[in-house]
Amino acid sequence: MNPKYISQLEEDGYAIIPKMVEHQFLDDVKNSITALFMSQVEYTNSTDIIELYEKHNDRFLNCAKHAQWNLQLHHLGVMLGYKVGNFMKDPLVNICTRPVVFFNNKHTANKAIHHTTPAHQDSKSMQGSSDALVCWVPLIDITEELGRLEVVAKSHKLGDLSSDIEEGFGQVKDTEELEFKAVDVPKGSVLIFDSNLVHRSGTIEVGTRWSAHFRFNNMYDPNFVERGYPHPYIYKPVKL
Repeated sequence: MNPKYISQLEEDGYAIIPKMVEHQFLDDVKNSITALFMSQVEYTNSTDIIELYEKHNDRFLNCAKHAQWNLQLHHLGVMLGYKVGNFMKDPLVNICTRPVVFFNNKHTANKAIHHTTPAHQDSKSMQGSSDALVCWVPLIDITEELGRLEVVAKSHKLGDLSSDIEEGFGQVKDTEELEFKAVDVPKGSVLIFDSNLVHRSGTIEVGTRWSAHFRFNNMYDPNFVERGYPHPYIYKPVKL
């Protein structure tokens, strides 16, 4: 790994690593997930995914859940996990929580936070190692109209700024003094950032923003060891 990216991560709290993932692999992730929805669009005689969301919301939500267990998505997470260790000192890298794929669209969300995430820090919900890292991967070319991710450089050095966990996010309410910058992450590149970095979604003007999100811990981190490896995520079946 180029040392300049390691230095950027340490100094600014984030680094954009170019050409880490082949475009075809990203297309396969997106297309295989889209296929889930389209099978239900066809079955219900819906016009498109938006109509499926509006008229058959239960089916749409089931597709959204299954999308998170996409085989290619998890394969990508494992691939990135092996490379993340280059940005940690003496690491034993573990996946923090399952990968997440986002397909944010204003017309398939019942709350604004479901398509435009406010300022937050991932560390609040992760409760992971002090050097925990996050990988954000665009599955398509993210234009200004799709709302590029916005970050606050060097904010990882400010510690925990979030008030509490709301809607699953450690939201940062006092942002008046923070300077957000939209980052351009070309398709195939990966944005790696410190879990304490303050960031938020840009505003979607039109279309669907496709991206994937991966979180990793260092199991050798002394602070994490001392805290007994807290794990705040619960996966269990529910009665249908």
